[in-house]
Amino acid sequence: MYSFPLEENETIIKKCLASYTSDNDVLNGALYLTEYRLVFVGYALSAANKYMDEVPLTHIKELRAEKTFYIIPNALRVITIKDKVINFVVKGRDEWFNAINDQIAEGN
Repeated sequence: MYSFPLEENETIIKKCLASYTSDNDVLNGALYLTEYRLVFVGYALSAANKYMDEVPLTHIKELRAEKTFYIIPNALRVITIKDKVINFVVKGRDEWFNAINDQIAEGN
């Protein structure tokens, strides 16, 4: 149900169901990590209204492990080089945090 086109020689490293919040958009869908980017795929209102947002790993200025309701350790905050703020709620936040940081480090 959640899919997106992969670039040549790109593979999915990690994926899970996730919630996405950016600006006034709040969606449920799936989060993917590849060697090159972080991709969220969701649907707004119906399966006909597919929504996709991607952030190249080289465009991540800051990555923070966050908590929802100040106590639940399940959120990630991504701040891009253009100061776009994206929040994800994921299962296994610390594993996601480490995996993203590992991929960023490998790209440098």
